[in-house]
Amino acid sequence: MKLEKTLKNFLFAIQNNIEKNKLIKSNKILNELEKLNSEKLNSITASRSPTCKYLENALDRIPNTLYPMDKLTKIIAHNVIWNEAERGVPEFFKGGYAFAEIVGEMGFKFSKKIRIGLFLQKPNLNYPLHAHDAKELYFILSGSADWQISDKHFKASPGFIILHEEKEEHAMTTSDLPLFALWIWTGNINGSYWFSKNP
Repeated sequence: MKLEKTLKNFLFAIQNNIEKNKLIKSNKILNELEKLNSEKLNSITASRSPTCKYLENALDRIPNTLYPMDKLTKIIAHNVIWNEAERGVPEFFKGGYAFAEIVGEMGFKFSKKIRIGLFLQKPNLNYPLHAHDAKELYFILSGSADWQISDKHFKASPGFIILHEEKEEHAMTTSDLPLFALWIWTGNINGSYWFSKNP
């Protein structure tokens, strides 16, 4: 029951942060978040992947200015299934990262229209230009990265909400700290994913 209440508050906090951000207008995300409250909670067995050796560091660095996301995310992050991702193209992406699904076909709440999860990228790692059919939102929780969206470059830090449109190329490079973020996919969430140099 505690986890169910935490998850409900977590989704509510996501909704609040999206609504407060004047640069992000995504009614589709907000509508799907509303629907999730009526979905029953699936039982999953938590597990970790190799990149999770950076997880506690990343969780400890979530600033308390992001309350209640800081407290809620710590509980959620310890109860999900963490998957290691190499993307199978070592010549383009030799590192890796870990991701966990909170909402989707393998998350706490089932949905075929939206995927929500957590993302952990290793320090000093270049996640090269890539794109996908799904629309993607990142909410940075800790760490920072040099971000690229098409020809636009900027530094992303905690509190940033970043939106990638469908098929929009993007990349992120971490420094000496891991990058920890919430991610949301909408639109064609079962579509294609590709590296820009290897379409």
